[in-house]
Amino acid sequence: MYKRDFDLLLGSKNIPRTLFLYGACDYQLSFLESEILNLWGGSEVLKFYFDEYDFKSAKAYLSQASLFGDKNIMLLKLEKAPPQKELEELVKLCEKSDMNYLLFIFYGEDAKAKELAKAFGKSFVRVFKPNQNDAIKFLINEAKKINLNISGFVLQNLYSVQNENLSLAVSELPKLSLLNKEISIADVDNIVFGMGSVELETLIIKLLNGEKIMGLYKTISQSGTINEVGLINATQSHLFQLFLFHAYIKINGSFDAEKILGHPLPPQIAKQRSEMAMRLKPKIFTKLFKTLTNAEFSLKTNSNLDKESYMLSTLLKMQSLLKSA
Repeated sequence: MYKRDFDLLLGSKNIPRTLFLYGACDYQLSFLESEILNLWGGSEVLKFYFDEYDFKSAKAYLSQASLFGDKNIMLLKLEKAPPQKELEELVKLCEKSDMNYLLFIFYGEDAKAKELAKAFGKSFVRVFKPNQNDAIKFLINEAKKINLNISGFVLQNLYSVQNENLSLAVSELPKLSLLNKEISIADVDNIVFGMGSVELETLIIKLLNGEKIMGLYKTISQSGTINEVGLINATQSHLFQLFLFHAYIKINGSFDAEKILGHPLPPQIAKQRSEMAMRLKPKIFTKLFKTLTNAEFSLKTNSNLDKESYMLSTLLKMQSLLKSA
């Protein structure tokens, strides 16, 4: 079901006892996990995280009645898909007893998730990466929870610094609250360390300048600070900014970062963006975006890919397109 439909069920406090969650936003998955477990109640939850999953233990837990007449609540948070038959058996055990509850949050490939979801019938929810407005609303709500004095404009900057990774942006709010004052963009720039932001920014700039990127790419990949899809999203975001600069300069003859992006940039970075934007022609923007979109689709649907090698080949293909322009 769509998340908006599930939100209505949450509001009515009438949700199924078996649920399957997956999708492209870790923050929303974590948020829903907390809401669901709070609604189910229960004094204990048996949790299996990633490689901890053991079917025999899971089955035994749901097969026995609680010694104290309490609920048997089980949480699976896995990246590797368990055998479909095992999952179907766990769901059936929940159907047999009103005291059994199962929440499965899957972090693997979307194509595999769609197969796993069949075991849950209609009791599954897929979350998508929020658009920027929704992401800022999430951040505003999280800021209110800790009484953090920060505007939506500054939160937008924080979200951008974290390469539009909502979970990472939320994790920075408690750090900013230690300042005990209204948070400014300067505070975000000085205190928040983005998701490999310096190295990632350097990689994208080197990529677009046609410089050697293999060594830096491997460093970022091995550090675990960002995965292949995250790198694609960050590169798309950077390219989109350049396209906005290109279009604005073509129309107005000069650039104004605040009018283009909705927030100011350091002068040297704004100048760099404008110069790079004007080196790229509209046809090249189209080809680069198409290459990234195709790569993202392949990474999300082909579980047999060597993702690191495939991502590197995609970046080199982009450089080839830039050289041929």
